[in-house]
Amino acid sequence: MSEQNQPTVKGDLRFHSELKCGQDVTRCEFNKDGSLLAVGLSDGAIKVYSPDTGDQILTLKDSSRLRMPITGLRFISSSDSHCLLLAAYATGSVRCWYPWGGDCLWNLKEASGLWDPADVEKGSKLETLCLAVSPSGERAATGCSNSTVHLYDLRTHQSILTCKASSCRTIMDGHRSRVFAVTFHPERETEFISAGWDNTIQFWDSRQEQAIRRIGGPHVCGDALHIDASKKQILSGSWRTHDSLEVWDYGSGRKVCDVSHPVQDSKIYSCHWLGEDHMVAGGCQANTLYVISRHSLQTVGQLWGLDSPVYSTSVCASGKRSGLIAGSSGSSVYILDHRK
Repeated sequence: MSEQNQPTVKGDLRFHSELKCGQDVTRCEFNKDGSLLAVGLSDGAIKVYSPDTGDQILTLKDSSRLRMPITGLRFISSSDSHCLLLAAYATGSVRCWYPWGGDCLWNLKEASGLWDPADVEKGSKLETLCLAVSPSGERAATGCSNSTVHLYDLRTHQSILTCKASSCRTIMDGHRSRVFAVTFHPERETEFISAGWDNTIQFWDSRQEQAIRRIGGPHVCGDALHIDASKKQILSGSWRTHDSLEVWDYGSGRKVCDVSHPVQDSKIYSCHWLGEDHMVAGGCQANTLYVISRHSLQTVGQLWGLDSPVYSTSVCASGKRSGLIAGSSGSSVYILDHRK
């Protein structure tokens, strides 16, 4: 970070700490109570930190010769309540880690996603680009570079369903391009939504093989798709300078509003709901993390003065650390506090 361009917070945000991770950060994720923060790196390593102290607790690395980025991170609980970490890799695999032992418990290979270092230059292998876990923690969904969404049973480690468009090119009943975001409905085990580069949000039900409906608009390029079950709304971020942050009605699919004023100079990589009254968004162009009032649609807090885009964010939604925000820029993760 240059002396002329130091990161600064203003408004309702408070600076907590900066984590220097040594490699570009591709994903960050709090566990449920915010006592742990997992950071996925561009070289395929995962570092786990204590947000309270800023100390690095451990590093998780697979044995693959090919070092590809982490594309998704989610904490889950085992049947005996052990804390586990699910990680998606651009190599086309999903690994389940037991962080405290540093052990990889199991590994899923996406269909046609078996990377070999000799094939990298061909660019023909499937990439896993995003990861989500169901409300029960028993299912996971992944979005892929070949426009498919895969659903897995985390108890058996087996594929349940592959969601894709039909062969009819005149009907948009599934994705036609890369899928960069997927998220489950927080209260409905079988329902999830996905988005990517085809300017649609697709609605899925695991009891059916094709999308049950869709809405058009977002050009999603990261972890920028989330559902608020209590208010039945979707928040989407797009990698474009116009209509980059939007709110949609989950039931009808109609757009509720554009959040255009605070982020009109940003292409959004990541966004989240923050409690009932705020939202968080970060991206490039302005290289800024925003906290925005859900009611006034005005910016109430910012992290700015960064040399690199805000590529990933995470929020702690419950417990005594509720209101903690993590935002990555380059090889650093900034821990911020929005607690009142």
